[in-house]
Amino acid sequence: MGVTDLWKLVSPTTQGQTLTEFAVGGLEGHVQDPGGVSMMAIGIDASAWLYAVCKLQAFQFGHAQSGENPELRTLTYKLVTLAKAPVHAHFVFDGEDRPSMKHGKHVRSAPHWLTRGLQELLQIFGFTWSTAKGEAEADLAFLSKVGKIHVVLTEDSDVLLFGAKKVLRVTDNNDGMFKVDIYHAQALSKDPHVPLTTSRLLLWAMLRGGDYNMGGLTGCGRQVSQALLKGNLSDLLMQVVTSATPAQLPGMLETWRNCLRTVLRDGTLGRKYPTLAASIPADFPSIDIIRLYLYPITSWSEAGEPPVLPRFLPTQPDLECLAKFCKTHLGWLPEKVHKYFRKSVWPAAFMRALCQLPTSDGSALLKPSFLINDHKIFEGDVSTYRLTVYAPSFIKATNCGLQTDGDSSISLKSHPGEESSPSEGKILIPARVMQITSPEDVMNFSDRNPHLSNHPTGSSMPPPDWHPWPSAQYAVVAAIVWPESANRGQGSRIETHSNSDDDLEREVASKGKGKELYDKKALEIIDLTAD
Repeated sequence: MGVTDLWKLVSPTTQGQTLTEFAVGGLEGHVQDPGGVSMMAIGIDASAWLYAVCKLQAFQFGHAQSGENPELRTLTYKLVTLAKAPVHAHFVFDGEDRPSMKHGKHVRSAPHWLTRGLQELLQIFGFTWSTAKGEAEADLAFLSKVGKIHVVLTEDSDVLLFGAKKVLRVTDNNDGMFKVDIYHAQALSKDPHVPLTTSRLLLWAMLRGGDYNMGGLTGCGRQVSQALLKGNLSDLLMQVVTSATPAQLPGMLETWRNCLRTVLRDGTLGRKYPTLAASIPADFPSIDIIRLYLYPITSWSEAGEPPVLPRFLPTQPDLECLAKFCKTHLGWLPEKVHKYFRKSVWPAAFMRALCQLPTSDGSALLKPSFLINDHKIFEGDVSTYRLTVYAPSFIKATNCGLQTDGDSSISLKSHPGEESSPSEGKILIPARVMQITSPEDVMNFSDRNPHLSNHPTGSSMPPPDWHPWPSAQYAVVAAIVWPESANRGQGSRIETHSNSDDDLEREVASKGKGKELYDKKALEIIDLTAD
């Protein structure tokens, strides 16, 4: 999808990084801020998701275990995986003014048959979406250029030609995570071998072909095309198409074609290509195709004033609506819904509750009570905390969704004891999220378990971007005042209770019923700088 072999031409800035690992660096804010935590905004080509899902299900067509609506089920799984990363996703759908021909075929103007289902799911998960005037990639590239989104997630390499500043390409989405390659336009343009500027990417598209010109220049392979990028042909072509008047354009393009023929014949590329030079048609390159790349139609193309950009208003996942969707459209029984939600949906819902995202109806959703059990490395090099979460509000919302209108067969307490049961310590939350949203809980855990705080399970490296202890200057003063605590590496903290960890966990477990839990192992912070 996109320009032929363009992904092979460009080198990713970072390979094999998880989306979570990439996103934690973009977290800003604190729970005391009016807007809560600011998550990284990523733009996603919705059409690419729709066609990828249909292609996957076409390959698995007729499978005995496919179940109801396998395409919607796959989209649900992908959105759950996306929601586990600390990002806000804005999806863009193709519009009516997209090019009528792509891949040598006529493009249907009607929306994809899965569009409505995906839009319903996006609203349930708290993501936003919009419909482009033309192609989704063009709108996403524009939003990237004006800084409205941090990065574009797509499989279509056209977005690089359209001018996106930063692009993610999914390389693997198994094991409940997205692994991505990262492409920076600025890094590509400064490549020491061949700077891949917009003009060189355009020449590559003309030579190798793409969505709009299948096949490109006949007989011009990848090796020859790459060699042609090293000269000034790309800059000359860009100058022609951007500065020539309509009357000058035919003559200037003919001059450029002659330059191309000369380079192919005189051995500048290391060998001569006379046959290829003689086969260049009089209408190469197509000015119409060049304009599709350089001046794509966007939702802001005809704006006489500064464009009005969309507002991203992310919300928390609506567990009630999601449960109802799974029951109605996927045919899941209540037991399967509860099991899947506890394992896969709870981590996403809890993390977004921590980040203080509003609910879809504006009501306040209580943050579930939790206990930090462990500090470990997960999903590559992402530092995480493993939590025991007590979430009666999650279970209540799920049961409400399963109890459809007029159906009293499913009681809100159809799972005895479930409302007070923990999530068995299997919820993993990125450490950066916990450090921003729940610093006191993280400090208390660090004080109780200094060996786990400084050396997370699975790694001998300390957390890279955060340390729970006071500053060095503060610690020196504290060592004079409290030498016993300093010898234990505790600095200024004095424990006012001596409950064991086992006693603490028993007390926390006895709370249940959604009440706010407080760590009885309280720590007093004394400010030596106070008057």
